[in-house]
Amino acid sequence: MSLSDFFRTLPARLARVTTGGKIIREIDGLRFIAIFLVVVTHLCERFTRNTSIAFTPGPEYDIITFIANRGFMGVHIFFVVSGFVLGLPFASYYLHGTRKVSLRSYFWRRLTRLEPPYIIVMTLLAASLVAMGYYSFKDMLPHYLASLVYLHNILYDSWSIINPPVWSLEIEVQFYTLAPFLALFFFRIKPKLLRRCVFVSFILVWMALQQYLGVMKEFSRLSLIGHLHLFLAGFILVDIYLTEWKEGITKREIFNYLSILAYASATYFWSWEHFFANRLVFALSIFLLVYSVFRSTWVNRFITLPWITAIGGMCYSIYLIHLPLIEFFIRVTRHIAVTSIFTVNLLIQFALLVPVLLFFSVLFFLAIEKPCMYKDWPMRLKNYLTGGKSVGSREAH
Repeated sequence: MSLSDFFRTLPARLARVTTGGKIIREIDGLRFIAIFLVVVTHLCERFTRNTSIAFTPGPEYDIITFIANRGFMGVHIFFVVSGFVLGLPFASYYLHGTRKVSLRSYFWRRLTRLEPPYIIVMTLLAASLVAMGYYSFKDMLPHYLASLVYLHNILYDSWSIINPPVWSLEIEVQFYTLAPFLALFFFRIKPKLLRRCVFVSFILVWMALQQYLGVMKEFSRLSLIGHLHLFLAGFILVDIYLTEWKEGITKREIFNYLSILAYASATYFWSWEHFFANRLVFALSIFLLVYSVFRSTWVNRFITLPWITAIGGMCYSIYLIHLPLIEFFIRVTRHIAVTSIFTVNLLIQFALLVPVLLFFSVLFFLAIEKPCMYKDWPMRLKNYLTGGKSVGSREAH
């Protein structure tokens, strides 16, 4: 196989394995947007924190850092996408009478699909931090154990010292646990208008309670309590997908501009003081962004390109390893200076980082994450280690 053929077929090799065999390309495209924003934010943070370059002061620096440092909204996009993905099979059952979801299979798939990559990364990073002398084994052990069971946010009221981005994975796990029961509550309501009113009313009341109790500034900002409304926005999109869009999605050019406007709105209106009006506009903007991606024309074509969906499909691998890699990477590249203009230097850092990040992410995805997408991977691994024949089942997650 030639090198050109290899790269041409690589997106297909990176395709995720799903239970039903159907991949919603817009979802993987949204995952690409989310992981792109997260990586840009962490690169910008580490670069500005570690570089010795004296940048030329000016509004350009403030504008670019403002936009780049709002990339954490990628995590909020992930929350909406998770609400969509996890709600889809339950909503399909309650609304259209498709096959009932086995809770045993549901939780087993979550365990076998997500745990091995997570445990491997967290174990290697914890061991590395101890070996390099950043922490003693005694100091590291309780943080490691708390992170393994997704309780670090709750027990320490802080993200993990091993791999800070996994704070959001702890919240995802909390939603995984509640999703079947939330779906039962919402999607058992048959009248569509009533169901939508219940969704919107619940979200508004929930956000008002968050604000009244001050929870966004306290413990629950690192728990599902502070972010449930975004997952439920994903439920609303599932409702729309299975009702209005079941015969196909009508695309309009106006949604290209609405998606851009929604991104700009979310970037501008986010407030670290968590003002209620800002939080409402931000949540609505994220919802509109995701909705518009489905209904747009050229934006939709872009985010459903094979390479875009392939990278989005392996976002879990990228999310797990990107920050440790950036931390190491920036130590090598932080003194590279072409000009004193911040934007130019940041773009150079990004151009240098992307090939390295993609290389290690592809390796990790193909070696660890993708094999775990097959439901029978424990038996496959056992047969491989004992020299037995691989089982023929292709059932996946």
